[in-house]
Amino acid sequence: MQPLENVFLPVSLPASVASETHGRGCDGLAPAFGEAAFTGALAIAARKVQALLASQEIEGVRLERPHALLAAARSLMVDEAVDADGMAFDADRFADILDLYLRTGIKVNSRGYMARQFSSVVPVSAVFDLVSAIAPQPASYYEAGQLANVADKLIAEQFAPLIGWEAGTFEMVTTSGASLANMTAVLAARNRRLGQSWQQGVQPQADGRRPAIAIGGDAHFSVSRIAGVIGIGQDQVIRLPLNDRRQVHVEQAAQALEQAAARGLDVFCIVAAAGTTSIGAIDPLPELAALARKWGAWLHVDAAHNGSFLVSDNLRPRLRGLELADSFCLDAHKTLFVPALCTLLFYRDPDSAAAAFPEKASYVFDPLEDEMSLFQSGIKNFECTKRPSILNLWLVWALFGRRLFEQKLDYLVMLTELTHDYLAAQPDFAVMHRPEANILCFTHHPAGLPAERLGDLHLELRNRIRAEGRYFLSKVELDGVTVLRLVMMNHQITMDDVIDMIGEVRRHAREICADWGIAAGAAAEAEMIFSPQTMSKPC
Repeated sequence: MQPLENVFLPVSLPASVASETHGRGCDGLAPAFGEAAFTGALAIAARKVQALLASQEIEGVRLERPHALLAAARSLMVDEAVDADGMAFDADRFADILDLYLRTGIKVNSRGYMARQFSSVVPVSAVFDLVSAIAPQPASYYEAGQLANVADKLIAEQFAPLIGWEAGTFEMVTTSGASLANMTAVLAARNRRLGQSWQQGVQPQADGRRPAIAIGGDAHFSVSRIAGVIGIGQDQVIRLPLNDRRQVHVEQAAQALEQAAARGLDVFCIVAAAGTTSIGAIDPLPELAALARKWGAWLHVDAAHNGSFLVSDNLRPRLRGLELADSFCLDAHKTLFVPALCTLLFYRDPDSAAAAFPEKASYVFDPLEDEMSLFQSGIKNFECTKRPSILNLWLVWALFGRRLFEQKLDYLVMLTELTHDYLAAQPDFAVMHRPEANILCFTHHPAGLPAERLGDLHLELRNRIRAEGRYFLSKVELDGVTVLRLVMMNHQITMDDVIDMIGEVRRHAREICADWGIAAGAAAEAEMIFSPQTMSKPC
């Protein structure tokens, strides 16, 4: 082996560069890192965001062809071969880049946006996002993210009485999205049941049974992926049947678990939902908790969407039984209206939080616990460098309190229920379910349209309405049929906007039927009576 002095040779710097490193640093980077570029960019961004928030234009999304957008974005990049002064801040180029971003983004602040579970955010939380980006607090380590780790504890304290758990007897960690939170919880469940799996991999039990998980028939696709990610395998995923409200059917679920056991499967975790992505359904949590106890299984609840109902006195009863879960998660970036990604993962047993990732590294974790390490969240989640997303939620809670979230959630759910009632009274529309949340699926039936073309019509309706750019709806497939889906995330939307959107659906449907050579008759609109408050005023 060569001596180290022969392997690592000293770096020789040019004299001109070497002299510049004494007392001055790298002056060439000042235009990019200096305060002048920042203040100039901030002023431009402030004007554009202010205009965005003030706009009353009804928009959904403006779709551009990917290759055209690629060319437009490429044209805004500095050409280093031509621009010798590329380090200088170009205010016009920055403004053009912001315009391109805002033009091509979903219009979550517009009354025309009713498509997906992305929310307009409380504006001050976005300002705080800027500060935390420039002055970062990586949230996995206390020494690097002191306030972020303290904020975890403060938010957990706020949720304790809402869940029905005693403060200090449970654990909450923050993750980047429910996909990661769900996987983390199932990993903790796997490691509890299969103690050697972290070191030896997943293997059949001593009695030959194969580890398995059970999930609802409408579980989010990220939940079904978990089995493959953690080594269980898709063949060991038990799909639990649904009832007519698209909730897990308890009696049939019990039968499915009996059948799984007869096939040699050991179900160590049941994943329920409190707010399915398709329609927002909430599974019968008390009954599933009892079923999990019977089989000695861990109950995890994917409450990414509806878990935020905990903050509302009116909506919290819909989550009855959530307190019985071993773990559950909720997305603050969905229905607590803060910037993405911010997901809260709760463990009923605080010791379970460290079970998901038992491996430690000396450059991260101290061998002896002290008051600081007890606040450190890195050992409990997958991420190492993790943005302090919890601070956005804590900031809004600190400034405005729980009632802000409660008022907006109550309004969005009420608006969705009113929309259900309105559509149910229309002779040419049908609702697929009574909403448990702010999600509603529905169908449009123009007279003369063959039943077998209904799914095709809804897909084309979604495409044409989206392309026109005024309204934005989504679609989902239920029992093999494509239906239309709306998600109320903007508190400025009123029933006037809903009625106008339904008029757009009818107009586009007439045009589609004409294009298809179908003579579709026009249906008379039913009269609905609304109070002035719910008809024309936002929250």
